[in-house]
Amino acid sequence: MKNIVLYSPPAAGKGTLCEFLKSEYGYEVLSIGQVLRNNRSMDTEIGRKIIETQDKGILTPDPIVAEALKNELNKFEGKNIVIEGYPRNIDQAKMLDTIFDNYIVINLAVSRKVAMERTLGRVSCNKCGKIYNIFIDNMKPKTENICDVCGETLETRTDDNENSFNVRYDIYEQNSPYILEFYKNKGILNIVNAEVSPEAAASEVKRILGE
Repeated sequence: MKNIVLYSPPAAGKGTLCEFLKSEYGYEVLSIGQVLRNNRSMDTEIGRKIIETQDKGILTPDPIVAEALKNELNKFEGKNIVIEGYPRNIDQAKMLDTIFDNYIVINLAVSRKVAMERTLGRVSCNKCGKIYNIFIDNMKPKTENICDVCGETLETRTDDNENSFNVRYDIYEQNSPYILEFYKNKGILNIVNAEVSPEAAASEVKRILGE
């Protein structure tokens, strides 16, 4: 089974697909945000550099992020990995290629319009993590603003607003042509229509994985 780099715009369904890959195939999912948090908590040179940059409110330099990711990958040697939330620019893509092997890239393609609707309608449960969408009929909670699973009150992420979404999508649009071209030239790029149902997208991913 190939390792996977999941590269997609915001609200493309990365979280849902990651859960599918974990339950269906036993993949370990590495989110770059969690990787940085894990390294930040360690008393190491990399951890101290992450703290120094993040506490100043500046982006952690790419070589430090790559080193943190490499440290995390070493913990899962022999297991199939999904990397989510990384790379975000072409330099990161090239760095990742030096520390990650036997992988394919899955790009969940979704238009700005559809992604925005998903973002602005998204609510989630902080207790069990289940995600809903008030604008999508089959994703609405049975009782308004209450989690179907555990009964907790649903919440909206602070960054799920139009301005924040547009910033994130703009960054994706600026960087994606270079990143997708890089992976296309390597012959490992797979584009999946993410505007269909999660089940249909998962079925396409199964085909890509040879199932």
